[in-house]
Amino acid sequence: MPAAIELKNINKRFGPVQANRDVSLTIESGTIHGIIGENGAGKSTLMSILYGFYQADSGSVRVQGNELKINSAHDAITSGIGMVHQHFMLVDTFTVLENVVLGVESGMTLKTSLDDARDTLIELEKEYHLEVDVDALIEDLPVGLLQRVEILKALYRKADILILDEPTGVLTPQEADELFRILEELSKQGKTVILITHKLREIMAITNHVSVMRNGEMVAHLKTSDTNREELAELMVGRKVGLGTSTFPFEQEKFLELQEFPEMAKPSFSKHSLESVPSRMVQSRLGNKPSNPETDTMQRK
Repeated sequence: MPAAIELKNINKRFGPVQANRDVSLTIESGTIHGIIGENGAGKSTLMSILYGFYQADSGSVRVQGNELKINSAHDAITSGIGMVHQHFMLVDTFTVLENVVLGVESGMTLKTSLDDARDTLIELEKEYHLEVDVDALIEDLPVGLLQRVEILKALYRKADILILDEPTGVLTPQEADELFRILEELSKQGKTVILITHKLREIMAITNHVSVMRNGEMVAHLKTSDTNREELAELMVGRKVGLGTSTFPFEQEKFLELQEFPEMAKPSFSKHSLESVPSRMVQSRLGNKPSNPETDTMQRK
């Protein structure tokens, strides 16, 4: 069986920035393949080339063994490639069914298209365990179900290859675990899943293979069971890093400096001057979600 995806020597430049440099990648059919790297490593650009949002300056793309020129998202969809974006592309005031059908209507009227699509969509929900009320309004659904709708949109368009870009960025841990179950089911049914992420937990939990990008280049291809978070983190940044809270390198910079508290406003610290507070602690006090070095290891601002 040919590989689902073969990218060879992909180059892409945006002005002075070389986003992808001679990137090659092979993804086997029916697997969950992770592409990991820091923000700005070039992974989303690479997948945008595969999905037709960008065109490579040079290099080749093969899908299921056939060399293709993918010049648009329509080309990608007709080639069996679907993409679930980090920010969902759904119309809030439409139902689930209307969103799935939008852009691929059949028949003479919209009603005919919806009637034809309803049974197909319900069958897809059952086959891949993606249950959601097809008549529900998008604006009434929680984020986890919105992601299911995006996956159903791709499957309805007969995608055999699914690209998910940072899919857990807006999910709760429980929703993320449910997504992992869905992706495993898709893989068991023969679909190929490409997971773009910077979270090591996701890579170790769900993928069969992982490719690591750094500064626009592909630096490693590994079988997930043969690697670990420490090795992946080192490959991502090009040096050894510690994943423990006390040694995590990107949380050591000074984020806030406080001096000379008035006695009445003095916080519960041993000195009047607080020289440095890790950003993670400040974010927590401000009500923002703190970064987790175990799951959000390589995200930099």
